[in-house]
Amino acid sequence: MKRRKEQFLLFRIKAFKDEHAFAALLQEHGPALQRFLHFKLPTKQDAEDAYSTSCIRVWGYASRSKVDHFSGLIYTVARTVVADFYRSSEKKDALQTSDQELAQVESKHSGKKIEEFVDGELMKNALMQLSENEREAIVMRYLEGHQVKEVAIQIGKSENATSVLLHRALKKVRTILEN
Repeated sequence: MKRRKEQFLLFRIKAFKDEHAFAALLQEHGPALQRFLHFKLPTKQDAEDAYSTSCIRVWGYASRSKVDHFSGLIYTVARTVVADFYRSSEKKDALQTSDQELAQVESKHSGKKIEEFVDGELMKNALMQLSENEREAIVMRYLEGHQVKEVAIQIGKSENATSVLLHRALKKVRTILEN
């Protein structure tokens, strides 16, 4: 989304509590946020709940305060929601996947779909072995399609440092997957 249009929509949210402006911003940034949360949380339902919570919190903040970068705000809020999820004692039990749950997942998929599930799980496990910055940079750059400059802003590094980080993280992922 163009920067001026985003700033205009943010102004409409703050000044007029414009829900349509908020919906337009979510339409642009929502799918990437959903992928981010799905990657960070153990189940699809947890990711959907976290997405709803994040949207509510972002609306509250954006309607009260001046926001410079909408994507920065939604990821900051989403990280807080993920941290809250893992802090809660109820949800810690959900992290342990039982053999019965795994059998249910396998029975839902057949043929090629189970192969796609396994390949996705292998990649997810490889990414989980990276540092938080490396993992976030890889997801933003290669799964969400952000430019290196945008990734650099998000993780708080220079473009050169981010390029090096991405290169090294990819080498790590290749090594992990080869083993």
